[in-house]
Amino acid sequence: MLTQFRTATTTTSHSATLEAETLASLMVEEEAVVSDAPTYSPEAAGLLLLLGLVLLSPKGPKEKPIR
Repeated sequence: MLTQFRTATTTTSHSATLEAETLASLMVEEEAVVSDAPTYSPEAAGLLLLLGLVLLSPKGPKEKPIR
């Protein structure tokens, strides 16, 4: 739901107007566009867990040579 409204004033400088427009556009955009926060990806955790289990798994028994 959009609740922000722009109001125009008659005694503002060009830089103040530009700054207000930039601020208003940032307030309206979604957070993911503005923020560069990392997103959660469960595939990465699963891959690390699988790799850890493979590296820590016991090796199979060796066969004794028959003489």
